[in-house]
Amino acid sequence: MRNLLYGAIFLGVLVACQREPGYKITGSVPGTPDGMKVYLYNWNTPVDSGVVKGGKFVLTGKVDVPVRYQLWVDLSPDKNMEYEKDMRGSDIFVDNTDIRYETPSIDSLASRMSFHRKEVKGEVLITGSPVHDLYLKYKEEIRPYSNRSSEAWNEYLKVYHIPALDGVFNTREGLALAREMQEAQKEMKKIQWDFITGNPTSPVSIDIAQNMMYSSKLSKAEMDKLLQAIDPYLHNAPAYKELQKSMEGFYPVAIGEKFKDIEVVNEEGKTVHLADYVKPGQYNMVEFWASWCGPCRGEIPHLRHVYEAYGKGENAFNMISVSIDDKESDWKKALKEENMKWIQLCDLKGWKGEVINKYKIQGVPFCLILDKEGRIIDHGVRGSELDLVLIDLLGDRYEE
Repeated sequence: MRNLLYGAIFLGVLVACQREPGYKITGSVPGTPDGMKVYLYNWNTPVDSGVVKGGKFVLTGKVDVPVRYQLWVDLSPDKNMEYEKDMRGSDIFVDNTDIRYETPSIDSLASRMSFHRKEVKGEVLITGSPVHDLYLKYKEEIRPYSNRSSEAWNEYLKVYHIPALDGVFNTREGLALAREMQEAQKEMKKIQWDFITGNPTSPVSIDIAQNMMYSSKLSKAEMDKLLQAIDPYLHNAPAYKELQKSMEGFYPVAIGEKFKDIEVVNEEGKTVHLADYVKPGQYNMVEFWASWCGPCRGEIPHLRHVYEAYGKGENAFNMISVSIDDKESDWKKALKEENMKWIQLCDLKGWKGEVINKYKIQGVPFCLILDKEGRIIDHGVRGSELDLVLIDLLGDRYEE
């Protein structure tokens, strides 16, 4: 009898050991109504789902390599359009382990869509995933600098950006806060590089590299270095392939690249080339914008301010605005309203035009700063960030 008992125990252990590997996410989200669905998303694509009962849920599956997903609780099953849905959740790195996902309540989860956002009360606790533990360690290291940048940005909005909309320029305060943000971002970039080179086999490194693509200004050589820093073990992972795709999209605006010539229309309605207006031997700015873009229009008072200080006279900063309006009447109306005295051009094909096809920009406003040989030395700078660039290149021409 004893031998039979030992045999049954041994067989049970053997079966357990031979169980197909995979993840099991056991969740606790008190306050969630029964029947609500929980999803694992790979960005915009759902890859797994479960149902909440008694504030609990379980998700099971398998990943080829650990991957960053988003876990969302859908509180609006009656809504079909994505923008209407009230979905709450957070990022989670999933590997083939038993993972616990615990929150004090449903109100501890952030909203997916900005217009559903509510005050988050409490934090999510994710345990059992070594990859997620590593991600949390990275987040803790970078947090002081991220907070420093965010605090400076919030102060910048109050002190500089909002007054500038009405033509009031608190230049010195804006410059000081822009420097604060730059210093914090410089520290974050160092932490990111160190993490990636120190953890080449971790999928967290792919995620950080993707973030660097959008937050840092890199040359093609630096982009290639980022790719090479990721271990070949991860090269077939979808996230790595997405990173490669992102980099290809940034190549046209990489630091050090020569600007790309495009066909545009001038104010007289004549088809011309951007290259006709980029002046060799001077620093140039190409500002992409549109009449329908609120942030673009909000930046124009500052650009007028820049033009008065740097855009005229000897050693001028050559400013070129290129609209992506597809209606000439809208563009011309905005030009009349905004009184922009520098060069004005338009790619009347909008999102299907050469601005998008050749530069791969994903939104406006977006600017390129070109050196005297027409190579990109900075991009995406606005407000006091642009002022800092100009001061470095041409000296401080703003009045005290």
